[in-house]
Amino acid sequence: MRYTVKCNKCGRDFVAETENYGTMKYRCPYCGNVLNCRFDAPGPLRTRARSVIPLAEATPVEIKKADMLPTVSTNLISSPSKEKLAEMRAKLAEASQRALHVSRQAGETLKNATESTSEFVAKSSSRLRRFQEKYADGDLWIFFGFSFAFILLVIIGLIVFAEGVKLLAEGHSWLFKNYIEVKNSF
Repeated sequence: MRYTVKCNKCGRDFVAETENYGTMKYRCPYCGNVLNCRFDAPGPLRTRARSVIPLAEATPVEIKKADMLPTVSTNLISSPSKEKLAEMRAKLAEASQRALHVSRQAGETLKNATESTSEFVAKSSSRLRRFQEKYADGDLWIFFGFSFAFILLVIIGLIVFAEGVKLLAEGHSWLFKNYIEVKNSF
């Protein structure tokens, strides 16, 4: 029997052929995804004819969509032996231990970075707090100072990037000029 199967990864249809019912494995011919397909036995089909009309002329059968799709044959995949299952479980346990070790190292690194950052913020915030306590309008001066520093950094950054673009453009024109000279020399 032929069934139209839709791949759950790429969403494309293909035809699966089997004579058995139950769970079968098929590989999608488009993306290579392995699908578990369950084919149940059809229920009994009982119809009763209302009337029989003789055919006066025959009509050709149209090609169905399923005939144009690629056909995939059944591949029964054998279940692994007990030794193979034990080996796969051991490899999985070893990989999980390695991942746990790496995550612990990353956690320690993050903890150290957090501690040093909190120390820096505590020192700088204590200096800012002392400045705010010393002067009545300390908040205003801190805001003005950081705003001025930000504007200054933006201007310096724009100048640096403009010079970089200018150097890049000059280098490109120099390279293009030499390329034309070399090309015309031959």
